[in-house]
Amino acid sequence: MTGMDGEPSTATTVPGAPGSTARGVAGTAPDTGDRAAVWHPLRNRVAVVTGAGHAAGRGYAVALAAAGARVVVADSVGDAAERTVELIESAGGTAVSAMLDVTDEDSARATVALALHRFGRLDVLVNNPNRYRDTRYTPLADMTIEHWDRTMAVMVRGTFLMCKVAAPALARSPHPAIVNHTSAAAYGVRNWLDYGTARAAVIGMTKSLAKELAPQSIRVNALCVGSMAVEAIELGVLEREDQMTSTPEFARQLIPRVATAADVAGPIVFLAGEASGYMTGQTISFDGGKYFLG
Repeated sequence: MTGMDGEPSTATTVPGAPGSTARGVAGTAPDTGDRAAVWHPLRNRVAVVTGAGHAAGRGYAVALAAAGARVVVADSVGDAAERTVELIESAGGTAVSAMLDVTDEDSARATVALALHRFGRLDVLVNNPNRYRDTRYTPLADMTIEHWDRTMAVMVRGTFLMCKVAAPALARSPHPAIVNHTSAAAYGVRNWLDYGTARAAVIGMTKSLAKELAPQSIRVNALCVGSMAVEAIELGVLEREDQMTSTPEFARQLIPRVATAADVAGPIVFLAGEASGYMTGQTISFDGGKYFLG
């Protein structure tokens, strides 16, 4: 078989793909002898994924690599990024880790430079900067200016900076795409004003960037993920899954379970590849039917 760039491709199993026996990005399914789905739409492309050391970001990086991309795994926690690289390499993929402070322009530029130095190109940017590591649900009356400013710096400024420094390299790709991670919190969340506001800002940024970068053929879309308890627990916002599943908001969700890292595989590969080639400026809501947009 050949990939989208016309080169010989290697069979790859993507977590969550039709026919895959994978149960998650961190585990290996038992060998049942069944033929796994062959899926490699991103063969030979290069992706930078920020916040790729944990949960959703790790899911994005592993899924892109499984679909054939070479991935720069960028995170502010070096050990976490290395664990993601190990997962990718153990499955036969190609990845390199990068220490990244998304609030610092020099650090952002160095991450893009690493992609170009190691792999010679950049085709996909996935922005997943996360404020989870030092945030908590905080009522308006208790929220400090420092807390607010830090959230905006990581999640809004971080997305802006990565788009700014990556755009020139992306413009040279035949298949450029930016995917911005956002959250159902963008549509309103109690006692998490900073987080919800930042996520809403990313949706607005996605629409404006889609218009500005269209002349360079760079598509910009957002993936709105909801109820991902594993991420909140791993990064310290929640202690238990039932703190999320027992809320009134969760009770209105049509698919009554939390999202997993494996769930994001299909959407991120779709938005990064040519299957979504006629789509830009859009936000895909991937939240179990919690919110309807329209």
